[in-house]
Amino acid sequence: MTAYDAPVGIVGAGPVGLALALRLASLGVASVILEQDPQLRKQGSKACLIQGDVLEVLDKFGCADPVAEEGVTWTVGHTYVRGEVIRSQVYERPIGYGPFVNISQYRIEQLLSEQAERHPLISLRWGHTVEAVEQGEAGVFVGVRTATGRSRVQVRYLAACDGVRSALRELVGVAWTGYTHKDRFLITDIRAELPLARERHFHYDAPFNPGRQLVMHPQPDNVWRIDWQLPPDADIAVEQRDGRLDQRIRAVIGDVPYEIDWWSTYRFHQRVVDRFRVGRVFFAGDAAHALPPYGSRGMNSGIQDADNLAWKFAAVLAGDSEERLLDSYHDERHAAAQENLRVTEATIRFMIPPSRLRRWSRRVLLALAPRVESVRGKVNSGRMAEPYVYRESPLVTDAASHPLAGAFAPDGYLLRPSGEQSPGQRDGQGQQHGSQARCRLRRLFGQEFVVLHFPVAQDPALFAKATAHLPARVWPVLAVETDGTGHGTVVDQDGAVHAAYGATGPCWFLIRPDGHIAATGPADDPARAAERLATALATASATAAARPTG
Repeated sequence: MTAYDAPVGIVGAGPVGLALALRLASLGVASVILEQDPQLRKQGSKACLIQGDVLEVLDKFGCADPVAEEGVTWTVGHTYVRGEVIRSQVYERPIGYGPFVNISQYRIEQLLSEQAERHPLISLRWGHTVEAVEQGEAGVFVGVRTATGRSRVQVRYLAACDGVRSALRELVGVAWTGYTHKDRFLITDIRAELPLARERHFHYDAPFNPGRQLVMHPQPDNVWRIDWQLPPDADIAVEQRDGRLDQRIRAVIGDVPYEIDWWSTYRFHQRVVDRFRVGRVFFAGDAAHALPPYGSRGMNSGIQDADNLAWKFAAVLAGDSEERLLDSYHDERHAAAQENLRVTEATIRFMIPPSRLRRWSRRVLLALAPRVESVRGKVNSGRMAEPYVYRESPLVTDAASHPLAGAFAPDGYLLRPSGEQSPGQRDGQGQQHGSQARCRLRRLFGQEFVVLHFPVAQDPALFAKATAHLPARVWPVLAVETDGTGHGTVVDQDGAVHAAYGATGPCWFLIRPDGHIAATGPADDPARAAERLATALATASATAAARPTG
């Protein structure tokens, strides 16, 4: 019998690698993380925003609340032209976490690495540089160099989460398609008390950066992240020595005390690997796709990569699915990366027009935007991150007949019997209502597949019949609009959950461990849910471990 160091190896202890390890651990899967740095390095804000739906991923392993409590939650993004506000976009997310929380990537890495180092299913190995990868029928051999010598680590599967400069891409031989933009940008994290709303501020052609862009994001502890598009001849190291960097900053913030916490220059990438899976090696995060920061799609999509990959690893390792389920990781996350590239490419083409005609068009739009309301929506300051809808996935059925198929499942508040726990239930059920507790629907997801039933009226016999075709690993939830009792029953008092799912008649929804809807169907066809589960798990049959009706 092969002796593995862990079922899953992870290269890179950034936010994506750490999230993958913690998500796997929440599903009972052990992993080993190989990180070349000898310890966590402070690198400033880098990625500085986490989207509300992505916080739901962190919530599955207990890290969302610390991030949300420490970060800066904002709901309005302002777009300016020549110093004048032309649009204030309001983002609403009434349930759960706020739409966006600003916090530095470094702080997220701190929080995740602290939890990973405490977890018995995670071995976090600092100072381990991967030099070789050898795949076999039963697993992957990883050649590692440390300060004391060389060794080999053996795992069943390997996840490359080693960032935009990924060594694994070359070792495994995947194409890194796309381009790197020639323009340079400056990130400066400054600590100052500014008379600005703690929201997103995006400037075109501002007096303090004429002809170019600038965006400001508030961070915790009175830190503001400022991103400049730089002129071609800018040398920030020289500017810091001769005082011009101070002038650059003061042109933005005025005559207030400040200190520089961190700065860096960069060129952004528009790139993606051609294959997210190569045998037993899987690419995630910036190792798989690199994006400009406008819209904050990089780290957010990387953590969604981790969530997608984790439940599939867990299903295959537990024997609940065949290995071909892992092929769907490329199908789903490569499509998500391509969508992100399309969105960010549109933003970049507006920010930095590639042709004379586009430059003329942008000048006209920016000139008209302060005066003509109908033009303002065409000023592209970045479309913010959001979960991808897997409508084309081989695991998702009913996409043609229902708009929610493949989407991130809607949330809502429900009442459930006090003390009853589902496989996905996290702590904090909420306010008590007599013998029932208020809970969020999404907090029932995460560990197992969930079948959410919407009956016309509570009918225990019908519910038992509907769930009889499902294997024991599927958690059934019956959502009723009036008081109900019984295992798995929740009450949708105001009908908001029924409305969010469009449940005007008796129906069910099959929800994956990553919270995406795999299928839907009518309540009078209970066998269909089991068939759809087989598709969602890429198995030949989902009825072998059916739950008994008695």
